[in-house]
Amino acid sequence: MKSNGRNSRKPRMKILTITAYRQLIEDAEPLASEFVDGELSHKVFRLADQSILKLFRIKRLFSSARLFPYTRRFQRNVAYLVSCRVPTMTIASVYRIPAIKRTAVHYHPLKGITLRKHCESNPIDSALAGRLGLFFHSLHKYGIYFRSIHFDNMVLTEDDDIGLIDVVDMRISNGPLSMGRRIRNLRHLFRYEADIAYLASERHRFMDVYCRNAKLSPRQENRLRRHFDHYFCCKNPKAS
Repeated sequence: MKSNGRNSRKPRMKILTITAYRQLIEDAEPLASEFVDGELSHKVFRLADQSILKLFRIKRLFSSARLFPYTRRFQRNVAYLVSCRVPTMTIASVYRIPAIKRTAVHYHPLKGITLRKHCESNPIDSALAGRLGLFFHSLHKYGIYFRSIHFDNMVLTEDDDIGLIDVVDMRISNGPLSMGRRIRNLRHLFRYEADIAYLASERHRFMDVYCRNAKLSPRQENRLRRHFDHYFCCKNPKAS
């Protein structure tokens, strides 16, 4: 499941002048904003061609974000997902915009529907729960620890695969995740009560497929299931 060579070259960071930046966002739709020093600042745009421009503030002089900018993390994480054949966005360009003290990633979104949107009108059945269990196992097998994972950044693609978006908050290990990190990441996946409710009736199918493919020892599997069920039932008392 490693690299197929597609999209493996990383675009070089370009300097974007304020004039070029303004031209780029002309007629763009702001999708997300934040207040910086008391002023509203847009941080995500949908451009006229439906591609996305995501901005990151340049941090203070001495910080990990300065040494390894969020744009580079985003770029690295996308490249690694592609190498593992996990569907994700396609990066067009990365920019540094000195005039507004920002870096930016320009990318084409992954076509499909988020899992949360899908679940609003389609209950998770046994087949989808099994696919999700296999998908999550695959992430852990390849050392992917995605703290911000939830049903709104998992996409059911037009090719009927499962992919990831908004992947800047993702860490990559040299080998499969430890049991402790697997347990913590499962908790991250089910942090929202709505997502828990969507999987409630099929959560055992999710865990059965995950454990079977992970080839855990009986002791490891019991530990993982115990933590998962305890967390799940505490968040969703009606689950059985």
